[in-house]
Amino acid sequence: MLPQSHSQRYQEFQQALKQMYETAAAKDWHFAGLREQFQELQQLFKSQIVSLSSDNLSPDYASRWQSLQTEIHKQMRLLDTDLMLLQASRSSARSLSRAASVRERLNTLMVYSQAIIQL
Repeated sequence: MLPQSHSQRYQEFQQALKQMYETAAAKDWHFAGLREQFQELQQLFKSQIVSLSSDNLSPDYASRWQSLQTEIHKQMRLLDTDLMLLQASRSSARSLSRAASVRERLNTLMVYSQAIIQL
């Protein structure tokens, strides 16, 4: 079972992901707003999530937690790349496609963080 301190941090992270997803899903989204939210999300991730360890977890959960934690870290890096590609988009169609990629990445991150909360 996930310690309460871990669970609370992941819930905060998941809430930040949901807010960014809502921004990315809005019809009138602006890149500057998305970038700002990502920077806040990244700061939350670095200060609250990366610092967590599996020391307080039972061995049964520790390996699963570590795998999910690694995936979240990878997805955060890919989200950064998706945002850079979105910024570089020159056509409306490409921007819409890149924005969809950002939403998919955020959804993946929400699924992983929910999986950790349920440990």
